[in-house]
Amino acid sequence: MLDTGWFTAAEDWVETHVLSAHDFATFGFAMALLLCLGLLYLLLSGVRTLITRLRNAGSARAFRRSKQPGYRILVARPTGPGAGRIGKWLNAAVSAHLAEYNFGAPFRVASTGEISGDSDQKIIAHARRRLAAADADMLVWASRISKGNSGLVVQGLSRGGGLRPDEARPFTIALPGRRDARGGQVPNIAAYLLAKKLQPALANPQAFRPEKMKLLAESLDRMLDDSASVSPVIRSELEADFCASGVHVAEQTGDLSTLDRVIAMRRAHLGEVTNTSDSALVSQARMDLGRALLARAEKQYDLKLVQEAISHLSQVVEALRADPSIQKAQTASDAMFKAQTMIETRKRFSMNFGS
Repeated sequence: MLDTGWFTAAEDWVETHVLSAHDFATFGFAMALLLCLGLLYLLLSGVRTLITRLRNAGSARAFRRSKQPGYRILVARPTGPGAGRIGKWLNAAVSAHLAEYNFGAPFRVASTGEISGDSDQKIIAHARRRLAAADADMLVWASRISKGNSGLVVQGLSRGGGLRPDEARPFTIALPGRRDARGGQVPNIAAYLLAKKLQPALANPQAFRPEKMKLLAESLDRMLDDSASVSPVIRSELEADFCASGVHVAEQTGDLSTLDRVIAMRRAHLGEVTNTSDSALVSQARMDLGRALLARAEKQYDLKLVQEAISHLSQVVEALRADPSIQKAQTASDAMFKAQTMIETRKRFSMNFGS
């Protein structure tokens, strides 16, 4: 038989010096209550997660079954401080302004649950599954990380260009984090940048008729006049798009006022160039300036403008020659020319000396 005297002695010591039997019972009851509350919280959290997943899956299937024509855009609930307000702002920006940059193409916007994950890879994988389930053309989510001019990070996946869901391109757009900095033209800026992801052809103004690009250039001009709250990166992108659209329109219509604005912008941009400047942006600026100067000289001939245009365009050509992809294309072109020359030589030989 086990000797329990030591246990009785320990129990008596604890009751005398630490807690009485009544106190132990109270403590045990409290721990049991806390354990029950914890289990109840976990149960309710699990039920809530399950309901959220079922609701998201149901809305995705309903979105997929819809027969309405046009682009399908899902906007996920944002994360971070002020998620509710940011979600309403983002939905309103897309719904109110996207049509202007889609040139009237129909589209639908639907809300969905948060896109979550403990790493970027898991977040993208989660987003791809949601995109495929809804057969959407674009899925957008956002997170507010600070109050700076890049504090609201808008991310998404776009199937622009006819991509499959597993090929959808991820993107990131940094917008102002402060609520009072997201007024004015910022909703238009957000909608335009999302439209570019949805329709990659917007980056190439020559793919559109001048009258459409004229409307876009006017809208971009208004954005630039009210873009103090956005980051320099966004402003630089807007300026580049305005200049490319403006030059395309001016070449077709002879709008000298737009050309003068493009020339002034691009000269100012190149005047700020340093050794750390993005070489691609510098080349684009020189291309825009060269084309604008030539278009200006076509309307009012000026030898100095033509010479300046030649100078900028020649620097663009030199920069492109150093690009590995251009070098490969040149090598392939040279090889094709050599093959064609061999065929033509063989034909002439056969005609002159064949039996």
